[in-house]
Amino acid sequence: MERSFVGSTLIPQGSRDISFSFRSSILAEFLASTSHSHVEQSCPGIEMKTKRIFLLLICSVLLISSAYAASENTDPAWRVIDLPFHALNIASDGTSLWVCGTDEGIAVSSDAGVHWTLKHHTRDGNVLLNIQFANSKFGYAAGTGGALFITEDGGQTWTSRSAGKDEVLQISFPDPQHGFIRTRTSLLFTSDGGDHWSSVDDNSGVLSRFQYPFSLVALDSKHFAVMLKQGSAQYEPQIFLTTCDGGKSWQVVDIPSTTLYSFIRTQDKYWAIGTEVIDKNKPGGGHAVPVALYSSDGSHWSHSTADLSACRSEMCVACTGRGCLSSNGVVVNVYSQVPSYWSFSPNPKLTSKWAATPSAICFVGSALQCTGLKNVARAVIGQETAPGPVAVSPGPLNNSASQGPQCVSCSLDRIIVDRKIQGTFVIKLTLVVGKNGTVMDVDVGGAPTQEITSRIKQQVQQWLFEPYVVNGSPVAIKVNFRTQVNVLRSR
Repeated sequence: MERSFVGSTLIPQGSRDISFSFRSSILAEFLASTSHSHVEQSCPGIEMKTKRIFLLLICSVLLISSAYAASENTDPAWRVIDLPFHALNIASDGTSLWVCGTDEGIAVSSDAGVHWTLKHHTRDGNVLLNIQFANSKFGYAAGTGGALFITEDGGQTWTSRSAGKDEVLQISFPDPQHGFIRTRTSLLFTSDGGDHWSSVDDNSGVLSRFQYPFSLVALDSKHFAVMLKQGSAQYEPQIFLTTCDGGKSWQVVDIPSTTLYSFIRTQDKYWAIGTEVIDKNKPGGGHAVPVALYSSDGSHWSHSTADLSACRSEMCVACTGRGCLSSNGVVVNVYSQVPSYWSFSPNPKLTSKWAATPSAICFVGSALQCTGLKNVARAVIGQETAPGPVAVSPGPLNNSASQGPQCVSCSLDRIIVDRKIQGTFVIKLTLVVGKNGTVMDVDVGGAPTQEITSRIKQQVQQWLFEPYVVNGSPVAIKVNFRTQVNVLRSR
């Protein structure tokens, strides 16, 4: 039975806490993407030339980056949406907005995020981590316990399929029969709607060197690809693992001199957006410029000739089929020869989990928030704006389960840029994890500035744990641990 909900202010609910204190080595997945020791590790498969390009890209990012003075207050232009489940991800089918989350919750809004209708909900069911639509009729959602739901009627009904028993951290389906998923330990694909799953054959050994599946895309029944990163953050070096024969064979594809922030499917093509180092052979070395690349097979890539000047100040990040965030307040469609632009009221809590229709944009963070989206002329893009949110990989492959609370997704950007501060800082985190495994409250200690505190808190609020069970029932717990972040000063 469908139920509708109107956007309102969320009211925190109390919960019974059980306190746990443990050292940072417990959360293996988290440390694999954030620990100082991991930052210092090198990859023997990367040549020195590639390392120099990577360092050059980092320096370029530092030159243009600035810390965003995040406010704890939400702009009144933004509506906080209250749903009967905790929203964890969001997508658009072009005209409507869709969210998924805890209790196998799926909801839709057809009026710019004002009213939401519940389409699927199972109390104490699995947690849905992903939701996407390949077209206006076909969509899918997946999450913990191998949960996989398919719709072929535009979301009116959702049918359960099987994706095994492990949590599905990432997923891409071009049609109801062919799909590509990532679990904690494996990359798997199917050609029969999930009845059978096969592992990606990595004869090259690239998965042992690039362990972070940043984004995976199933383009059609024959073409699947995954963009692998050397570390968890978007500015890490990447490489592609692709197939053109439905998974029978896989090839390694390297796009030199690039650092790519987004890899998606749109307009029936692969698209990769980020930066490219040019003029490396000129006196003084090269410099990074925005780049948008597209491919029909994942092996041969072409440069878009579209105007990317809107991406120059902060670089375009967190791309969806609608476009990319060129700042916290501007969306630019980089896929058309003549780009189009939309503006919205900047929000300090904006995350990389966003979706938009022609008239609205919503994002998922500690809560689901929505606001209006306005088509604007190119002339307004030159205004000083805040940088967009940082995207982070869910974690490395083949990560062993930790003791204590099991982390499903606990990634954190390990390098932070600030205008004034530089150094390595020990961060103390105290989390209240709810019965459903979501983070209900975060206390951040040890950060050198309020801006850095807010940035860390924003990312930690998106973490997800497997529900902690005591005497057969899930309970809320308090988790205390520490880690390190490296703060670099921009010029």
